[in-house]
Amino acid sequence: MNLLGAQPVFTKTKNGNYVMEIDNSFFDIDEEVKTVMLALARAKNYSQATDLYNEYTQEVHSEEDFTYYSTELLKKFDLNNKKKSFLLFEKILIPEKTAGTISQLISFLFYPPLFWIAFSSLTIFSVYNIFFDASTNNNGNFSVSIIYTFALYFVTILFHEFGHVAACRRFTDKNGGIGFGIYILYPVFYSNISAVWHATKQQKVIANLAGIYMQLWFVLVFYIAGTYTGNDFFVAFSKVLVYMCFIQILPFIRSDGYWLLSDLTGVANLLDKSGKKVNDFLKHPFSFFNSKNYIHYFLFLYGVFNLFFVISFSYYEIRYNYAAILDYPFYVWGLIRQFIVGDWHKIEFDVKYFSVTLFYYIIYSYGKQIFQKIFGKPETEKAKFQDLHP
Repeated sequence: MNLLGAQPVFTKTKNGNYVMEIDNSFFDIDEEVKTVMLALARAKNYSQATDLYNEYTQEVHSEEDFTYYSTELLKKFDLNNKKKSFLLFEKILIPEKTAGTISQLISFLFYPPLFWIAFSSLTIFSVYNIFFDASTNNNGNFSVSIIYTFALYFVTILFHEFGHVAACRRFTDKNGGIGFGIYILYPVFYSNISAVWHATKQQKVIANLAGIYMQLWFVLVFYIAGTYTGNDFFVAFSKVLVYMCFIQILPFIRSDGYWLLSDLTGVANLLDKSGKKVNDFLKHPFSFFNSKNYIHYFLFLYGVFNLFFVISFSYYEIRYNYAAILDYPFYVWGLIRQFIVGDWHKIEFDVKYFSVTLFYYIIYSYGKQIFQKIFGKPETEKAKFQDLHP
């Protein structure tokens, strides 16, 4: 057995770094860290590892120095900790093997030419459904039954996760399971598609969009079913799905949009790193622009975009939707009371509260991050572990 207790696999990325897969964990590392890990992976003791490291680097390091350096490095990886810090109470619902077998039934949908044609067409239709369809009334608000909506949404989310798994398996011949957990205070489903880090950029993009892609098919199906049967609920539900897909593509929460941007740029820990870049700019605005690294400026712009979106959205909600914000806790309590007393068929969600829900979510999310920075350890990502869907 080597010093790592497992055999790492390295895949070079466009930015010159490597994706290291070890014991079902994934890390974004540089050349120096790769050299250390190779030495540890090929040695049974630190004496052998030191000799190998010196051979690789053409330098001379003592066993004591290398042992200390490599031990401190391994502490950062925390290989013995299997728990993802941003997900609580996780439980696998569909094991890896079963998920892979089922996902093969829809793998044909992720043939790249078919995927891009279908995804583009479905996106255009969804825009029409929200902004131009006559069934959406003039003020853009409509109500839907929460119980029926949750039941159908549960089905679409399962297909969403199977979409991610199917794309990952098609491109890498590997996949993880599908599970359930708690993200912040929200129940979520997740799928482990970490193996897609070894795929090409186009394959990564398809794998990240695969879940939304599957739900967009349901947007079309429910809209057509509702239109031709006269079922207004199906039409309304198709619009709810479009809203949920929009949330999932937002890049400042750990969902599809976040992982898509991470894979496109090859940068892990986007939220943390971009926040640090904004802080660096505020502390040293003149020296900040001395860097010639485009990732440096991308992270800065990403951080600025997140702040701009959050501030602009929050301002708009407070300025123009303050009545709904103040009423929201009472509205939610009313829904809970209806659920408790058993009036499930009467429970309806007014879509005018959709943006208010997002407002409270953003406030809670950023408040939690600030609290952690002040009183606790910040969250870290080992790599692309989960695709989260409330």
